[in-house]
Amino acid sequence: MAKQSNFIQQKFGVDEKTFVKVLSNSPSAEGYLLGALGEQLFKEYAESLGYEVLRIKEKPEGGYDAKSAEARGDFYIRKKGSKKDEWLVIECKSVKSNAEKRANLTDKTKCLTFLEKHSIKRSSHTKSIYKNGQSAHSKAKEAWLAEHPSRRFPAFRWSKSNPGAGIPDLSTLWKTEDEIKKWLGKFSPKDFTEKSFWELKAPIRLLQTHMPSPRIDKLGIKSTGPLISEFNILCVDLFLRTGKHEFVFANSQDLNPQAKAPNHLQQNYTIDILTEKDNFKRHKLLEPWYDNLDTCIRKSSPKPRKLDKTQLDCR
Repeated sequence: MAKQSNFIQQKFGVDEKTFVKVLSNSPSAEGYLLGALGEQLFKEYAESLGYEVLRIKEKPEGGYDAKSAEARGDFYIRKKGSKKDEWLVIECKSVKSNAEKRANLTDKTKCLTFLEKHSIKRSSHTKSIYKNGQSAHSKAKEAWLAEHPSRRFPAFRWSKSNPGAGIPDLSTLWKTEDEIKKWLGKFSPKDFTEKSFWELKAPIRLLQTHMPSPRIDKLGIKSTGPLISEFNILCVDLFLRTGKHEFVFANSQDLNPQAKAPNHLQQNYTIDILTEKDNFKRHKLLEPWYDNLDTCIRKSSPKPRKLDKTQLDCR
């Protein structure tokens, strides 16, 4: 403890109590620290599975423009003992802290509609989302080809069973609208406040990614969301919604891209929806999500990349 306090005093010029007070009053500092913790815990996890893990610089010399287009992640990994110049780039993220507010779940009426779409109406909702995505892609393709008639627009490639940003399956929890209404009726309005969601006291928790990264792709399309090509595997730390540092993984090539910008990933993929109805138990993940890094790599076969040593953080 004394060594810890000395570090804080030397690094920040304040005592531990002041440091903790400032940290607790700064959401941005807290978010940065949680991100750094997630990266460190992923590194330890991957090494425990037998991977060599090399950190990628956040800002290489020359700034963001000096970052490799194929190494805009946090780590290079390959199995220990391998001599092949074949690496996977891993991008680490946390779940979105205000996902429920953005999904309007602070409104019980909208919450009812949301739960219906993921349970008793999931089949029709899934088909509707897929159809809407197809239509949006088709219109974007037509408009783009009108300006670039000699070039190619990427094909539409959403999953039919889990389209769009993802539709977790809650069909085993409720069978009728009345069942959902009865369950929601157990809770008071204060259970659906922003504060309740933030403190994990609300009856619903969304496990959702958050990747607000503006990019311009090779087609010249600008959109907010990483390019599919930037990394191989997306690793998401679920701590902010489960209270535990646990990871889920997806191959970037298997995530549904944006319908209108098919070289871009979406900002907010919904991985799962946890509810008080079944004690906030995590449900079976739908593809392309996996609980285990080895399983994700084995089943999704990401394409390895060559190591770019200019991108390594050797501190």
